[in-house]
Amino acid sequence: MRMVLALTLVLAGSTAVALNLGKAKDAGKSVAATDAGKAAGTAATTAASGAVNQALIDKMNKKLQNVQNENGPILFKAGKAEIDPKCDKTMKAITDIMAEFPGTHVQVNGHTDSKGKKSANQKLSQDRAAAVVAYLVSKKGVEARRLSAKGFGDEKPIADNKTADGRTKNRRVDFTVTSL
Repeated sequence: MRMVLALTLVLAGSTAVALNLGKAKDAGKSVAATDAGKAAGTAATTAASGAVNQALIDKMNKKLQNVQNENGPILFKAGKAEIDPKCDKTMKAITDIMAEFPGTHVQVNGHTDSKGKKSANQKLSQDRAAAVVAYLVSKKGVEARRLSAKGFGDEKPIADNKTADGRTKNRRVDFTVTSL
């Protein structure tokens, strides 16, 4: 009977008070059952918290994915990591999303098309991602610790690099929420 009670406490995730179901020598078993119940309750709370966090991360990721469709893409001068000032509305929208989700970290991902040398594309994508981070920090006041930059070069195309339209789509900056 004591074993069934302990199992029930663990499965229910209960934080029940220690029960002394028998003589003093059995008290340790009751405390052990309570400790197991507390551990299960903590695990259940952590799992539920993780599910909530994942839902918030997914919501923020979706907003960041849509920001350039709604406010315009982040543009750069050809072959450079210099951000076009016309992108300020988009950068402001990104800042607003970051403010809506405090406690998050966002990775800025830079991408290029496949024209040119791989090493040059890798450097350009990293420099562009870093330029977005610098812009958001220096001009929009986002905390630097909440952002990081990662260049992918031409490794992750979203369109065919054989067409001009495809290459245009592949030259992009996107965002990934990496923690909450």
